Amino acid sequence: MSAHPEVFQTEIKTSVSSPDPCCTPVALSRPVERPPEPTPDPVLIEAEVILTPPPPPPHRLTVVTDEASVEESCNNTPSHQACCPSLNVTDMLHGASDRTQIVTKLLDQSCKDIHKAQSDSWSSEDDDVFDATCQEVSSSQTGPPLVTQEELASLALITPAKTSQYSGSRVKALIQILQHQLDQQELVKEFMALEHLKPSDDCLVGKAPENREKNRYRDILPYDKTRVALGENQDYINASYIRMKVGAEEFFYISCQGPLPSTVPAFWQMVWENKSDVIAMMTQELERGRIKCHKYWPEKQDVPLDTGKYRLHLENQQYLEYFHIKVIRIVEAETGETHFVHHLKFTHWPDHGVPHCSEELVRFIRYMRALHHRGPITVHCSAGIGRTGVLICTDIILNLIEKDLNINVSDIVKEMRLQRHGMIQTKVSAHRKAN
Repeated sequence: MSAHPEVFQTEIKTSVSSPDPCCTPVALSRPVERPPEPTPDPVLIEAEVILTPPPPPPHRLTVVTDEASVEESCNNTPSHQACCPSLNVTDMLHGASDRTQIVTKLLDQSCKDIHKAQSDSWSSEDDDVFDATCQEVSSSQTGPPLVTQEELASLALITPAKTSQYSGSRVKALIQILQHQLDQQELVKEFMALEHLKPSDDCLVGKAPENREKNRYRDILPYDKTRVALGENQDYINASYIRMKVGAEEFFYISCQGPLPSTVPAFWQMVWENKSDVIAMMTQELERGRIKCHKYWPEKQDVPLDTGKYRLHLENQQYLEYFHIKVIRIVEAETGETHFVHHLKFTHWPDHGVPHCSEELVRFIRYMRALHHRGPITVHCSAGIGRTGVLICTDIILNLIEKDLNINVSDIVKEMRLQRHGMIQTKVSAHRKAN
């Protein structure tokens, strides 16, 4: 795949077989020269593009048509507090307009409708098992609300400048390019070509006899050069550092497997030593009748979890329809020092499938990014490569769109795989990202 910096590199929300009632992030793939001339479309106008769905047709992008401007709030983060982070994102937002409130209602309605209808053709065949085994009681709340649906909708609102390559009539041309690439199976071919990418090293530390039982899957190991080493002895955990360039910034993540009962202390040592302030959990503990992740967090506010070196206290929590939020205070036993972390658990992503509602994933990722202040964002699913890879890639793409930078999904995936083998595990996930 050749690179042409002077031309668009893009993919935008469309549907090949059946529409998704909630929109996805604007995702992009390979460069295409001389995009076709845009044709008039009553939905796509020179204005601000909102990555949220209007009423039918649900697979179209919604575009603001009035001249009023929406004040961007996607990059705002809460001010750091030495003792405790902010428990909501109100201060991150700058007054949503009436138009934003209308968009919020549309989003909420569209995401409710999807649960009443049959799942689309991209969903996993195991969704029925997923729904039956992974639902949790969603009424638990131990303190003031952490975030509202209106705040989540505002965070998910991306308004490129009118001169942006992702704004106005340019969007129509980009959609046409993507549709052509989908029809010709070009995107699937690009993804399959990545399978030939050679591992960057032999993962010798992960293969060592003393570390074998620390791996959830024997064939999914961190590279030696990017693995997360713990303590002075450089102890082993199945986790990798992922560093990705986003313009002038470097986005920093830890990609890791879901903790085993024996690796829970090491997991929290990793969070503590790296001062990670957000954990994004992309799996359920039990999926398709199999254990995917051990429960490693405190469940009750008055019952802390003791891991030996650290004592974990549940400070607050909120259960939304599609993700759970916990604020956890970590206390180091030896020194009494504390560190706060937000634990975000996405609940609508079945194993080997894709989220039912793309807008829910966008809101989750934007909230994650808004909460982040220091250290790497810790992301895990079960193996730490599939859903974990898609979340990291989508987070990067959304921020590239905001910065009006060219996007090449294949290059992003390739860079991630050089740091942890197998990132973005299935072509279904990759194909969904093109939508």
